[in-house]
Amino acid sequence: MRSAARITGTLLFVAVGLLNLAPGLIALAPSQLATAYGVVHTDVTGELLLRHRAVMLALLGLALLAAAAVPDWRRPVLVVAVIGKVSFIVLVATTVGAQPKLTSVALADVAALAALATAATLTRARPHPVHTS
Repeated sequence: MRSAARITGTLLFVAVGLLNLAPGLIALAPSQLATAYGVVHTDVTGELLLRHRAVMLALLGLALLAAAAVPDWRRPVLVVAVIGKVSFIVLVATTVGAQPKLTSVALADVAALAALATAATLTRARPHPVHTS
């Protein structure tokens, strides 16, 4: 049973990693900004900032995929992922007049946080019982 839980947790790391890799395509294809964020017209600076965000999300995705394979990386990668996702959720929730499409992006981050919390629980190292003779 413990093995199935670890596999499930690892697969959740992979799933959230892939979810974070997907926006990385925007860095290469800025024409997808409208599809991803509902941003139709933006100036060059705004476009660069959104493309940079896409690169940072892709890096987080790669880190989550690496953490799926390297257990010692899970805690620091989880901390970074949680900070990034919570900060975006709070920014969207507290910004008046933001593009409505961002609400669905924030909700995806809420789902990702739930998946990461589950992954962390299922894959955390348990202390080995001490056997005395």
